[in-house]
Formats: sequence, structure tokens, C-alpha cells
Amino acid sequence: MTTKVESLKSVRCEVMRSKKIGNDTFEVVYTDGSRAIRLHKTDIVTFIDGVIILDTNGWKTVTTKARMNHYIPAGSHVYRSKKIWYVTTTNDGDILYYDGIKLDYLGNHITTG
Repeated sequence: MTTKVESLKSVRCEVMRSKKIGNDTFEVVYTDGSRAIRLHKTDIVTFIDGVIILDTNGWKTVTTKARMNHYIPAGSHVYRSKKIWYVTTTNDGDILYYDGIKLDYLGNHITTG
């Protein structure tokens, strides 16, 4: 079990507040205005400036996927098929999951470039 102190050791910027919301899971509000769902020591879902960023940090587990699905928009869904992760998005349908994938609040995939 990850304690709050252990979970917050590797945060990316200063924490304004945090609260436990599940087993080894915390909601963290940062001083830069962003908010994250943190599982163990990874911000698996980050909300910043109208963008949702997903990140497993290499921990593609059932729990990580379940937490992501709980907090991303209803039109989106992270799932696994034949050991490969995908994200169902509103605008692009099913796409290959990658750490750092960005969605908007409607579940649309945001591409950079």
C-alpha cells in the first residue's frame, strides 16, 4: 500500500492539496492549476487547460486502466485486446494507446503538430 507521503515524493510541481480517493489513489491539485489522479507515484490522469493527459508510466495494469476509465469522459474508454492497449475516442474511434495521449473534455483525441 502506498502512503500519501510516498505517493507525493516525485510530484512534478508543488502540491496545493491532495486527498485519498481510493486504494493507493489520490486526487492532487497542483499550484499551477492542474489536477491529477495519482496511482502510486504516477499521475495517470492529468487535467490541465482543458486537456486530459493519460500516462501509465509503464504500469499497464488492470487497476491503472480501471482508474483511467473512471475519470476520463464518458465517450472515451481505455481497453486491452490481445495484450495491446487502445483508447476509444469520440472523433477518431479506437486508436492505439500511448503514454501522453491527450483528450479534450468531450473525449476527442487531440493530436499535436
